[in-house]
Amino acid sequence: MALDGSAPTTTDRALLTRALGSFAVIGGIGFAIEALLLTLLTQFAHWTPWQARIPSFITAVLVTWALNRAHTFRGRGLERRTVEALSYLAIQVGGAAINLAIFGACLHFYPALARLPVVPLAIGAVGGFAFNFVTSNAVLYARKRA
Repeated sequence: MALDGSAPTTTDRALLTRALGSFAVIGGIGFAIEALLLTLLTQFAHWTPWQARIPSFITAVLVTWALNRAHTFRGRGLERRTVEALSYLAIQVGGAAINLAIFGACLHFYPALARLPVVPLAIGAVGGFAFNFVTSNAVLYARKRA
């Protein structure tokens, strides 16, 4: 469905494809940041994977919000950046819940993965990505900024 509620046009589909691609690239950047921090904190600071997820997740969310606002959803969303950032964070928390459930299941069923937590992080990221894009595009960034 187009932003105005009408049937999607070729232009709408092209914009959606472009947004999905941009969101994926930026998500990849966020994943790399989160994976690096997760690895550093578990391997060198000896944090548990669960402890390390908190700062790695928050850092990745802040970076991806700024990049998605500037590129993927340019000109869309809320005027007030703080409200938009908090709304984006809320959506990301939903995606993170999916991600963490998968992450936890991987660690539970395959405990050896605790030595390489990037693997369950990657598996969980797939589930969170789908939720985050659909919700961000359809809810938070559904309208153009004035």
